[in-house]
Amino acid sequence: MRKAPRRIPPGTPQLAAVLVGALLSLGGSCRTAPRVTPARPPATPAPSARPPGPLQAPTIRVGLLVDVARVSIGADHGLVVRESKNGVALARATFLALGAGQAPRYRVQVASFTEERAARQAAQRARAASGLEPDVRWNGQTRTFQVRLGDLATREEAQALAARLEDEGVKGGWVVDEGASGAPGRVRLLETGEELASATLVAADAADLLSADGAPYRGYLEVRANPGGTLTTVNVLHVEDYLRGVVPNELSPSAFPQLEAVKAQAIAARTYALRNMGQFAARGYDICATPACQVYRGRASEQEMSDRAVEETRGLAALYGGSLINALYTSTCGGHTEDVENIFEGDPSPYLRGVVCLPEREAWTTVRTTTRPAALGDQERLARDAALLQSLGVLDDLSGAALGGFATPEDVGVWVRRLVEALGRRGCAGASDRDLARRGTFFRHLVGSLCWEERARRLLAPADPEYLLRVEDRASLRDGAERTAAALLIQEGILTPFPNNTLRPAAAITRADAVRLLAETAVRAGAPGLVSATFRDAREGSLTVERDGARESHALDGGLRLFRALNGSRLAASELGLASGDTVRFVLRDGRVVFLEAEQSRLGPSADHTSRYYRWEARLSPGEVATAVARYGRVGHVRDVKPLRLGVSGRVVEAAVVGSEGELLLKGLKVRWGLGLRENLFVVDRELDGNGGVSRFIFTGKGWGHGVGLCQVGAFGMAQSGSTFDRIVRHYYSGVAVDRRY
Repeated sequence: MRKAPRRIPPGTPQLAAVLVGALLSLGGSCRTAPRVTPARPPATPAPSARPPGPLQAPTIRVGLLVDVARVSIGADHGLVVRESKNGVALARATFLALGAGQAPRYRVQVASFTEERAARQAAQRARAASGLEPDVRWNGQTRTFQVRLGDLATREEAQALAARLEDEGVKGGWVVDEGASGAPGRVRLLETGEELASATLVAADAADLLSADGAPYRGYLEVRANPGGTLTTVNVLHVEDYLRGVVPNELSPSAFPQLEAVKAQAIAARTYALRNMGQFAARGYDICATPACQVYRGRASEQEMSDRAVEETRGLAALYGGSLINALYTSTCGGHTEDVENIFEGDPSPYLRGVVCLPEREAWTTVRTTTRPAALGDQERLARDAALLQSLGVLDDLSGAALGGFATPEDVGVWVRRLVEALGRRGCAGASDRDLARRGTFFRHLVGSLCWEERARRLLAPADPEYLLRVEDRASLRDGAERTAAALLIQEGILTPFPNNTLRPAAAITRADAVRLLAETAVRAGAPGLVSATFRDAREGSLTVERDGARESHALDGGLRLFRALNGSRLAASELGLASGDTVRFVLRDGRVVFLEAEQSRLGPSADHTSRYYRWEARLSPGEVATAVARYGRVGHVRDVKPLRLGVSGRVVEAAVVGSEGELLLKGLKVRWGLGLRENLFVVDRELDGNGGVSRFIFTGKGWGHGVGLCQVGAFGMAQSGSTFDRIVRHYYSGVAVDRRY
């Protein structure tokens, strides 16, 4: 229940009235909810930056623009700067960072863990080996407890410390820049000239949204001065509004339009946000807006489906033993996720176990036929095309004799006429030549009968025929009409030159070639009798599919022809294994399915195989590998990369980089980061030079990300197969419950 805002023109002396109206507008409804007790304490804002009104709980503080020199805040009908002394509402507020700045400080990080106990143990070992007092701190950007040593003014001094630690047995350390230290500076509000430590901004009109550097955000904004002479803009808003600006950036509904998958992502994002509140408390906010936390882009990125997913899962989170889980998620898991301890340092987690990324068992169905695939004998490769044309009423006979030898003019005339009828086209006069069985004449007759001559005139650019017909025997094409017909059929993907780059227009057309061309035309032209749909189920002799959001069922003919379209290859089959969500094509005759073809992938049935990163390859020279791993250590000239230990998913969780100056051991996430690869799931091949040394490493892998927790593209695949959001969440997070937190 929203109160109507009071419209007060900018510049009025009644600033208190403006502020009251603006603050009251922040309450989203009359319903209140208990505040969640997070796993870690939330950030405590400075007194001047406490929430200015009844913003509904739970709220979250998001670091939008961090450590910047300038920010401009605006709203369509003006805004109020709470700390401004002159008490004037402004059309826009521009803040500039002040202060001389502080020198950065450098430290050496020697370890990071997801569990604090493991970090404390590593700190004890580092103290014993180095004699230095380590510091254990939680880093919200990496979601790990980090162990760091030293406090140095220059990077060179820190690098020298890292080298000394290496000699003392504390290996794998690297230099980190901890930024400036010291007291916060000041910010200047340019419109009034005032200097402030921080400022809270609200829109003067309740219907407006504030914008920071042109990007709109819900809730209200704070601008805070930082040590080192920079400023940070913080967005304070309800968690659910925050998720509306997160979910579409983590799993885009436009790229992966499955509501149940987006709802699973909303639960993972909400769980992550609630569990990680307060991780940046020292900097004045709870969570960052970058991929280091969760990508948050505010109002401009919101989409209808993701808004619906957030609303329909409102307050739901993933729990294990009653506590919020560490809801890790990854883009593409390559068919199998990994146990968390194999990727991130720390103890095992009972809910972050490696699982197969597949549609659920009940999504699978087998369809069988009594027709054997070998029925056509030597002409078996024509089985699919001939079966399709027969089911559409173009062919009468599927025997080998009917498909062997050369077509007659009568064959061509009847088949083309029937095809035009099957396509539901009016038809035009084709070639009148009695020699319809000549290949070139067949091309012209097919194009003419389909009334495609206008298509050729309007859609073939002037240079297209010459470009497309650079075949060895183009001189054998009789005339311009024949050339145009051949060029159009090539452009439409119906006609393909022979392997020796000829079309053989003067040769007689075989029945086999005629069948192929007519079947391809039926598919390209979209024969209405050939139905494309989404498979849902097949049982008790009935096929259930979904078209345009509606389900329909059709009886299966006992002798129907079954085919697999496997990345372009059409394969006859006596049975098909189908998962709900697969794309199928079928033909009905007398109310029964007589032809059924399923689109399947050579990549297999994994729920995430539609990702462009499901399979990838990286080729790196020894020098490129040496450069990539330099952040963790130097080995000289790289001689080999050896996977030493594999995880439950087949990921490389321990690898050695062998060089002329030593060997570097990489574990967990450092394998991926150190080699600069998309994932830990890979195999290594080696190209050798003339001396037997490695000239190039070939990494062939699967997936993108760390491979732990919810697989985002896999969630999309599971949703396509009918899985609900809660089943998706429970699949990827073992043993969890989905429950309401507020």
